[in-house]
Amino acid sequence: MTEQLKYNLSSKHELRFNKDGKFKILMMSDIQETLDVNPRTLPAMRKLLDKVQPDLVVLGGDNCNGKKLKTEPELREYLKMIAEPMEERKIPWMHVFGNHDHDIEVEQIQQTKMYEEHAYCVSKHTEGIYGASNYVLPVYGSNSDEVAYAVWALDTNRKICDTDLGVHEEMKLMNRPQPAERWDILHFDQLMWYWNSSVELEKHAGKKVHAAMFMHIAPWEFQYIVDNPEVTGCQGSTKEIMLLGAHNSGIFAEILQRGDVKVIGCGHSHDDSFQGEFLGITMALDACAGYASYGTEELRGGRVFEIDEKDTTKVNTYMVHYIDL
Repeated sequence: MTEQLKYNLSSKHELRFNKDGKFKILMMSDIQETLDVNPRTLPAMRKLLDKVQPDLVVLGGDNCNGKKLKTEPELREYLKMIAEPMEERKIPWMHVFGNHDHDIEVEQIQQTKMYEEHAYCVSKHTEGIYGASNYVLPVYGSNSDEVAYAVWALDTNRKICDTDLGVHEEMKLMNRPQPAERWDILHFDQLMWYWNSSVELEKHAGKKVHAAMFMHIAPWEFQYIVDNPEVTGCQGSTKEIMLLGAHNSGIFAEILQRGDVKVIGCGHSHDDSFQGEFLGITMALDACAGYASYGTEELRGGRVFEIDEKDTTKVNTYMVHYIDL
């Protein structure tokens, strides 16, 4: 067993399908608070956790407002506050970084290590590739020690102008909106890491390990869901212009060729909260979980992903809104 595979199979808290063969993930994106947290955010998170009773929580990026949190002590104090709803319930939780998490002037690997300090945080990080929140977690079978599922995290980074991949300031991309030109993408070494780790995991398990993948900024192919609602079975709010990366990173095509990831969950567009299926891949956005940032009151909350051990190729996903709690 390679050191990378050993690391990929590790987890601070074992994730496992329940005795009924179900595994439930709750994704909360764009909390985007500061130390002066909106008084409604944490109580709403607690109610949501109590309602959903998840096996795993995913913080889907823009977990804080990095333009206002400036120092490591400030971030550490903030993370303690935001982690409390999961920590006090002893629910395993993980994170990916969003663009605002990258705004903080604290080195990125150090930031993710600060997340990992929390008792029930099962986040990891993979050094040597672009970004900081790149890792995979195994989910074991209800009655076996075999890897039955996987949860992938990828870091969509910050803005394209931070890299050598930028676009010309006046460039317009087809008929797509101007804001879409500014966001970063998954970089090629991240794609290679996912491919190689996925192949290695398949060889270890002796089968294709179906999976969910979480990132902050959605792949371009999410636009197909918005533009083709009848064909893709789109449900939910698509009222905000999709905030996509400046280039098509190729992650969706890679996922199709590997054949393991069956659902992609993203955040970033606060007024988009939809789900649809394209080429056998379920794609879903989850609006926003914090009250400090922009968003529609009726959409705030979290997205649930329910996986059945009997058929891990499918996922049942839906939103739970704060106003309904």
